[in-house]
Amino acid sequence: MHKSLSIPDMDRRVHRSKQALKASLLEWMSRKPFESITITDIVKLADVNRSTFYKHYVYREDLLNEILKDVMADLIFAYRAPYQHYRDFGIMDLSASAIKIFDHVLGHATFYALLVNTNMLSGFRDTLYETLKNLYLEDVTDMSPDPRVNKELLACYQANAVLGLITGWVQSNFKYSASYMAEQLLEFTRMNRSHEVYRSNLNPSLNEMERGTVSHDN
Repeated sequence: MHKSLSIPDMDRRVHRSKQALKASLLEWMSRKPFESITITDIVKLADVNRSTFYKHYVYREDLLNEILKDVMADLIFAYRAPYQHYRDFGIMDLSASAIKIFDHVLGHATFYALLVNTNMLSGFRDTLYETLKNLYLEDVTDMSPDPRVNKELLACYQANAVLGLITGWVQSNFKYSASYMAEQLLEFTRMNRSHEVYRSNLNPSLNEMERGTVSHDN
């Protein structure tokens, strides 16, 4: 008697199939223009049936858009890793091991190689820049801001600095380890901004608790 797959087994099978399709599309994008890639190309390299593709997607663009969403979600998670669970944190308190953005890039190495070395994903570079800029603007509050510094321009500077490091690293064919890149980013950040202390805006409940404590004490 045929044994039906459990839900977790089904989920794993779907995940494996979709990952194979995504890896196949990125590999083909490194070989020829996106417009020239066929669904037959994708499923053959992924070693899945054509029907498997159509269970999840209608067009190649649907598959590519899901790749972009995956990368963006993982980027945001990696960027927030150093301060995700903190209320207040200082630049000098950060550790290189908590910086995960280069692990993220390495985990999506084929994607970032396409982004940096070809024009195929040129539009996504702008999305990446805007996301990095907005994360700085929205996620944290400088507890002792320098009135001479424009925060929006500083966010632009920050986003371009991170993108520049990623670009140089990819162009060097990942010459350095992800941990070394994290160490260098932290050292660069500390060079001129070691005094800065930030409050995370990701944990409003902690701020509410503090206000409640202050009110109770008074």
